[in-house]
Amino acid sequence: MNSLWPIIVGGVLPAIFWGITAIFQKQSATAATGSAVYLIAFGTACAIAGLIATLVWRPAPWSLEGLGLAATAGTCFALGTGLISFALFAYGVPVSKLAPIWSCNVLVTLTIGALYLGEASEINTGKLAAGTLLILSGALLVSSA
Repeated sequence: MNSLWPIIVGGVLPAIFWGITAIFQKQSATAATGSAVYLIAFGTACAIAGLIATLVWRPAPWSLEGLGLAATAGTCFALGTGLISFALFAYGVPVSKLAPIWSCNVLVTLTIGALYLGEASEINTGKLAAGTLLILSGALLVSSA
């Protein structure tokens, strides 16, 4: 298997889809869809995608622990998505001002992965520090444009 394929499937394509998602989220807010209704529509679409994925891919074995962790991830995602939708709807914030700040989520993931999942030994701290500075600088630069 080409070593680039997992990066495309798990990195590039999700980044493209999440970028497109932000545009539709903004359009939904400007079409007077409040954050609660947005979350219902968004969650329904996610559930349908899950059902389709179940039909396309063979379902893997599951456990109650795995379901609980998935529900926790969904709750965190819903909270973040709901807050974004609220800011877009209630305050009319341009999506182009918020999107660079969302990109900082990688720093939260990195920190929790290093501390909670024990992945600190796999991290090059020099590259991590440089990348963190670039991410923060880029977010500040683009959100202030």
